[in-house]
Amino acid sequence: MPCLVTLSHTPYGLTSAKESLDIALVLAAFEQQPALLFIDDGVLQLLPTVKSPASHKHIGKIMSALDMYDINHLWVEQESLQKLGLTPDQLSLPVKVLPRSDIAQLCAQYDQHMVF
Repeated sequence: MPCLVTLSHTPYGLTSAKESLDIALVLAAFEQQPALLFIDDGVLQLLPTVKSPASHKHIGKIMSALDMYDINHLWVEQESLQKLGLTPDQLSLPVKVLPRSDIAQLCAQYDQHMVF
């Protein structure tokens, strides 16, 4: 049963980013075929590893494990990239860029949709 997980939170300050990635890994472990959509500040989760504040673990290790769990469908909202002044080649993982107008169509392709 394919599931789309939408990540919209910054990788630091809250536990939301790590917890949502953990959920995606658990779904994959139970063969639920998760895909990830990064929007808003969630796009920042895809930036290469930088030194994180001591109180926060960097999610880079989780991000690098996505391929091991066969989580290969990664989308980034085009408008979020533009708002943050980023391009796909600056991100740590290969992604498909999707305009906001196509997100509803993407969501319709999945049996479940989790938003974090």
